[in-house]
Amino acid sequence: MPGGPHPPLSVVASWPAPNYVNPEGRGRVTTIIAGILSPITFFVIFARIWVRFYLQRNPGLDDWLMIAALVCSLSPIKTYTHSHAYHSGIHIWDVDLTLFTIQRKLILAIEMLVLLVGGLVKVSILLFFRRLGSRGVSKAFRFVTWTAIGVQTASTIAFVTGFFFVCRPMSAYWEQSDVIKIAQGVKFNCYDEGAAIVSAGVISTVQDVVTALLPNFIYWKAKIPIRQKVALMGIFATAYGAATFGALRTHATWVLFYETYDVSWQLWEVWNWTLLEAHIGIICANAPALKAFVKQYLEPIKSIASKPR
Repeated sequence: MPGGPHPPLSVVASWPAPNYVNPEGRGRVTTIIAGILSPITFFVIFARIWVRFYLQRNPGLDDWLMIAALVCSLSPIKTYTHSHAYHSGIHIWDVDLTLFTIQRKLILAIEMLVLLVGGLVKVSILLFFRRLGSRGVSKAFRFVTWTAIGVQTASTIAFVTGFFFVCRPMSAYWEQSDVIKIAQGVKFNCYDEGAAIVSAGVISTVQDVVTALLPNFIYWKAKIPIRQKVALMGIFATAYGAATFGALRTHATWVLFYETYDVSWQLWEVWNWTLLEAHIGIICANAPALKAFVKQYLEPIKSIASKPR
């Protein structure tokens, strides 16, 4: 079954009568996810900034990119938590017609920011790996790392800027959902939006897997105790979680554009996987800094609390 934001009239005619009073919804899971993961995300980034800027006093480009990712992620997180106000998770036939263009504007802004945040986080992680592997690793590893950084940077720039050219003019991206313009028979010049977004999702997921695999080559040959080696590899292995959520988001996006015309209902699933991918990715990227933070501040508290009175 084809799908996407442009249903044929035969499909629209088959929809039930709209219910604007108490429409069926999929709940506010998005708000719950954001409420649980946002404080954790902010804490791990704060811990990283505190360790690198204050304790170690050796911040690098990877830290500044992570700060930029945090700033760019604030707007999508806020929009996700209020997505129900724009009828995300409600059947398309129950959506207020005046919200169609607003939904399209939000989708455009969120997609661009999510791609930008993902790119910043992954380049930050790769730069961090390069710093860890600056000594004692092969030239091949350094070459692969720099290649991954270059590919990630180029693809992020390409996909983010590509949204400016999906429709000509750009306003056609949201105006093509304006029921008045549709009734007037206005024609819009747009490329295949679904193909672009799904392709970006596939490439992003592959890059997630590559980023998760690289630290194994650093620590597998590192001359450190096996227990510490396993612990470090376990921390970085959590990055596979971000890759999994990225794959689920890509599949949900495919369904959105190619398997259903009930886009507002399916959009709820896309937003949830996107939110999980972004949060888990940022948490995993900043997890290594927690060791120094915990050692500096939490272990003394624990030792004081454990002293006999």
